[in-house]
Amino acid sequence: MGLIGGGIVGRAVADRLVAGEIPELGLGAVLVRDGQPASGYRHAGTIDELFGSAVVVEAASHDAVRAYGEQTLAAGVTFVCLSVGALADRALRERLIAAGAAGGARLVIPSGAVGGLDLLRSAAEAGLDSVVVEQRKPPAALLPAGEAAALEGPRTVFEGNVEEVVELFPKTTNVAAAVAMAGLGFERTLCRVIADPAISANQVTITARGEFGEFTLELRNVATADPRTSAVVASSVMATLRRLAGSMTIPG
Repeated sequence: MGLIGGGIVGRAVADRLVAGEIPELGLGAVLVRDGQPASGYRHAGTIDELFGSAVVVEAASHDAVRAYGEQTLAAGVTFVCLSVGALADRALRERLIAAGAAGGARLVIPSGAVGGLDLLRSAAEAGLDSVVVEQRKPPAALLPAGEAAALEGPRTVFEGNVEEVVELFPKTTNVAAAVAMAGLGFERTLCRVIADPAISANQVTITARGEFGEFTLELRNVATADPRTSAVVASSVMATLRRLAGSMTIPG
């Protein structure tokens, strides 16, 4: 496996692979920004050095998806994309899908910090009328430091569709983007973002209605050292890699 990104999630995934948690899959090289720590791993100087891998995991940023996703897929390498918000850009999304088709590779979206995407996909097949995703986050993840410290109660900082929220909060809306891709798309999936000083980690509530019936799913995640990132994200990547490497697939 090749890895793009040496941040909290990238390092956690790399450490677990080096520890042998997935015997069928080892860690090749890691591509990081200049100055970003990735000690203990073999560094890649360019994205081309990752193309000998069976799969490349992007755990960096929207910019990394734009810079490397198309090349990776065109080279015939499966691309696991964590920065799902980048795919709100329809032109980029179409280029990645076309590159994957040409290269015989897959663009894979892990569940990340959200769950229920398999149920949502099934509901979309049956017929969805509405999907609303509400994200409650610690104020520090959404507001300037002064505003965050002064906030005494919940404040709705955005209400609209997912296409709009990704533009306004690109670093905190991968969950909403994943929900949109599993269900009604970026324009028809509604999103509410709330800064809440009473919580210390991200909370997500998904409500879906349609011909299948309706469901509400609530998640209360534990945060990493970065309040914008849930600890379960690295485990989501590992679960995705285990499915890709294994001979049995359980929808996720």
